[in-house]
Order: sequence, then C-alpha cells, then structure tokens
Amino acid sequence: MNLLSALDLHTVKSLKQQVWPSKSIGNLIEVYDVDQMIREDAPHLVLISPGFQENDFFIYGVREQLYSLFTPSEHLRIADSGSFCGNENDFFKAIGKIREYGSIPIVISSHQSHTFYLYKSFFEDEQSVNICSVDPFPDLSTEAYEENENHSWLTKIISHQPNFLFNYSLIAFQAYLSDPEMLKTLEDMNFDLHRLGRVREFMEGCEPILRNADILSFDVSAIRSSDFPASENLEPNGLYAEEACRILRYSGLSNRLNAAIISGWSVSRKNDTDSSEKLVAQLIWHLADGIIARSPDGLIGNSDDYTIYNISLENIQEEIIFFKNKKNGKWWMKVPMKSGLKSSKKRFHLIPCHIKDYQQAMQGELPESWWQTYKKLI
Repeated sequence: MNLLSALDLHTVKSLKQQVWPSKSIGNLIEVYDVDQMIREDAPHLVLISPGFQENDFFIYGVREQLYSLFTPSEHLRIADSGSFCGNENDFFKAIGKIREYGSIPIVISSHQSHTFYLYKSFFEDEQSVNICSVDPFPDLSTEAYEENENHSWLTKIISHQPNFLFNYSLIAFQAYLSDPEMLKTLEDMNFDLHRLGRVREFMEGCEPILRNADILSFDVSAIRSSDFPASENLEPNGLYAEEACRILRYSGLSNRLNAAIISGWSVSRKNDTDSSEKLVAQLIWHLADGIIARSPDGLIGNSDDYTIYNISLENIQEEIIFFKNKKNGKWWMKVPMKSGLKSSKKRFHLIPCHIKDYQQAMQGELPESWWQTYKKLI
C-alpha cells in the first residue's frame, strides 16, 4: 500500500502557511510526508483523520485550535498526516504504517466505530491487545443501537476472528445509561468497568488502568454537555473538561499506548462547535504532554530498578508479588498463570496497579484487578 497516495495534506499545508507564534504547536508541527517517514527520529505522535466523513469543518477547527496552543515541550516531535482518502477498509493499514514507522497515530474522527480500525492495525503483531474506552455506556449491540456502528463497535471487536483482545476497560460509564445485560456480559468476560462516580472520587485510580492499554478510545460524550456542547449524546452528567484532560495525560504517560482515537461529536450542532473544538485540541495537547513526559519502566523484577514485596493471603494459594519502581513510584503486580497455560517462556502476567492495591493486600484482601486477570489466565 502506498500510504502517501491516500493522504490529503492540503489542509495541513494550508494551516502551516499561517503565521504561528514561535513556541506554538503550529510552528513546531511538521507535514507528515516521505521525509518524515524515513527519518530516524520519528515523531512522537502523528495526527490523522478519515477523509470519508461529513464533518471536515469540525476537524479543521480542531486542527486550527491545536496549532494555536503553545507546545508542552520544545522536545515534542509532532506531525500531521491530514486526511486518509483511500478506501475505508484500508484505513487500518495507514494506522499500522504510522505505528510501523515508530509513531503513535492519533485519530480525530466523529465516529467511534473507527476504533475497530485501530484494533485491526495490531493484527500483524499477533499478540494480545488491551483497549481502554472512556464512554458513558458500553458500545455493545442492543435493540436500540443495533444499526448504529458508533454504539456497537465493541461487539464487532469481540466477535471478530482472529481475536487478539485480552482486556477491555470501560472508564466513566453511567449506570442509568447502560443496559444491565450488557454490563453483565462484560463482567462475565472479566473486563474492567469503572463507574463515573468511582472515577471522579479517585482519579488517580485511572492511571494504572490506562497504563495497561495499547489503544485508547475516547468518546467525548463521556464529558458533560455543558463542557462539550457539540456532543453526539447530550447528557447533563459526565466528566468535567479538566478531568477529561487529566485522563488523556495519564494515557500519554503509558509506555504501552500505541494508538488513540478521539470521537463522538455531532455534525448537526454547528453553532456549538467553538468551545468543543478547543476542548478536543486541549485533549490532544494533554495526551502529547503525557507522551513527552514518559519515563522508562525499567526491567520489572530487577532489584536495581524495583523494590519487591511478597504478600501471602489466607484465601489463595498463590503469593501476591508487588513491584514498586524506585524512580517513578509506579506499582505493578505479578499474576501467575495456571499450569495448563505455562510455557518455558512465560509463567506469569504483569499488570499495572496502584499503591492502594498493595495496601489492600497488606490488610488481607485480594486486589480486584489481580483476581480478574487471574481468571482470564486459568
């Protein structure tokens, strides 16, 4: 596939011709052309939007607002690939190419269903994939939404073969908007569900969840409508704008994140786009701020990099092993595999956690994330 032939860079080149302040993203950002692709120092992130949609005016506004923001760091390498105007079914190839060249693709699209293309771009890796979505309700097929791909993309991923989805985490869902049967289906699959109230009470708890994600799918409908008036689903409750930005920064800090999509606005609310365009731009800014602030995790288990804690609990035979990074303070847990899944190469699974998980184990309680992961591995 010739990636360049499918990219429409006219908008990007037009924006680059404008005069931007010297420390702004508009001055720093580069056009993602062949020179960018062959350079050894690949951009940290590359913006891309599908060209086969009807809301170019909003995406143009997002780009313009992002370009006007001051860069979070002079060391940030960011590029814009414009719009992908090839066949819709080939969109995942463009995302895969950006990842192959060493950058993180950031998809700007009104359609959250395009999360499927991010997932599909991982197929050649043939390894397990973790997806984290920020959404007011799970996007599984129901009678109400069976014809709306934006509200059923998760069903498509779960049912797709081959299937490489290992874990799915849902952040900031609202119970009164969520079909109980759909929630139970996800719980039965040992996926992680985090209600809006729980998230807002303990925002730091989102960090280990996001640290475990290869793909972030952020639906702006999770933000309350007073903070995002161009939302596809106008709801009075939801995340505050500042909380949404914090979640994006947590995601960027993760060394595992390899692709992200921000979606969920309505093309019919043209009079409500100004502040909404600004907020999407600021979400991208905070994601970039996290990416540029990443610190290496080191070799987990190495006593030079980590302090190791072993805890025995009465109700399980397995020992709970925690690792605390000596430099960045991040915590991890080792989850053993059952004998039927063990191989000479891998006998355990590492998951991010919070110090509260360690404190819970010290009080004799089994951390929920340990147990959910363990059930996946038996």
